[in-house]
Formats: sequence, C-alpha cells, structure tokens
Amino acid sequence: MRKFKAIVHETDERMFFLSDMLKDLLFDNITHVFAPNVLIDARALNNVEDSAFVYCGQISDEGEHLANSRDITLVNYAKNEKFQAINSRLTAEGALKEMIEHCNKSVLDCKTLILGFGRTGSALARLLDRLGADFDVATNSSMRPAYAFANKVVALCEFDFAPYDVIVNTVPSAIVSDKEVLGMKKDCVYVELASKPAINLDFARHIGIDAEIYPALPAKTCPYSASKAIFDAIMEVKK
Repeated sequence: MRKFKAIVHETDERMFFLSDMLKDLLFDNITHVFAPNVLIDARALNNVEDSAFVYCGQISDEGEHLANSRDITLVNYAKNEKFQAINSRLTAEGALKEMIEHCNKSVLDCKTLILGFGRTGSALARLLDRLGADFDVATNSSMRPAYAFANKVVALCEFDFAPYDVIVNTVPSAIVSDKEVLGMKKDCVYVELASKPAINLDFARHIGIDAEIYPALPAKTCPYSASKAIFDAIMEVKK
C-alpha cells in the first residue's frame, strides 16, 4: 500500500516546528494539517484531495458539507480533550507573558479579574494561584470550582472594573458595554483571549486603555510546545 508524508500548512512558527516533527512519518492516506486557528471552509479545501484526512481546529458548515461530499475526513482538535487542556495551559502562560510585559506593576502587585471560567479561564486561575497573585473571577458557570482559586467569584452581570489593574477575558461574546469600560482604571491592562471580544476594543483604546486581542498565543509565545500538542493529537488518531 502506498504511504504519504503529511502536508503541513505552515502559517505560523508552531507549524514549522510541527513540519519538522512529522517529516519522517508516513500516513496511510493523504494528510493535510492546518493550524488550530485556521478556519476550514470551501476555499481551504480547494487544494485538498478527495478522500484525504484533514487535521484542523475550526470548521465552517460549508466546509463540513463539502468535505462530506468529497469523502474528506475532518479531524477536529477541539474534540481532543487532552489537546484542549494543553492548549488552554499554553494560552494561560502566554496571557501571563502579556500581563508582565504590559503592566507597570509586578503581577503579584496587581489585582486581576478573569472573565469566564472555562478551560482557559481555569488554566489562568491555576497559574496565578501558584504564583500567589491576587485575582477574582467573574463567571455565569462553574462558580464553585472557581472558589478553589479566586479571592472572590461573582456573576458576569455583577463585576465592577474599577478595582482592577489587569482584566483578562475568555468569554467569546460582547458582554461589556462602553459605559462599563469607562469604569476601568486609566492604566488598566486589558488582555482579550476570546475569538469575539467582550468589549469594544476601539473604544477602550480611544479612552487610553491598553486593550488588545491576542489570538493564537501558544503559536507566538511557546511554538515548540504548541506544535508538540498538535503532534500528539495527530499521533492519537494515527495509531
């Protein structure tokens, strides 16, 4: 039976590392590997062969329908719990790096608010807890687990930005009004980790807040570890 080398779509540094990790491996089917943040739609599948395997992290309805019609097997990283846990930890480490670089205080001197307590929010909470940092969590779910780490846990509708030096959002939804943004400290650092910002970033910057969205942080801050997580996810399927 003919074997194939994986085709790695090198869109960022972690994918270059991954390409090197996979270079000597052979697969039973033509295999394409995309970064977790690349949306697989009809355009992305243009150069993918029928009956191929495609590893990816985001799939549009259009892409899924086209893949099914061409017998393309889509393997979504989002369905791999181990990958998701590692990726969340690496994202949390990247968020910590941005906090350190942008704050004019030590992280231990900052009062931090984490919006959301899903995989990434909880990973950041664990990291800050290990450092002994002072932080609160605002969430509408998983409130009981959050109490194991945070000084205070409140509902998303009850938070007040005024006390915080750093705010990290993990909720992929516009949940904060411009009026609430006005309550931030002038030297507050806002770190957006969600795909859809919780605040109006342009408005926050307009009033002088250091507010930025940080997509695909693992690829930027720890590309080797990020590529290893993808590699291990692929190996689970390959076996």
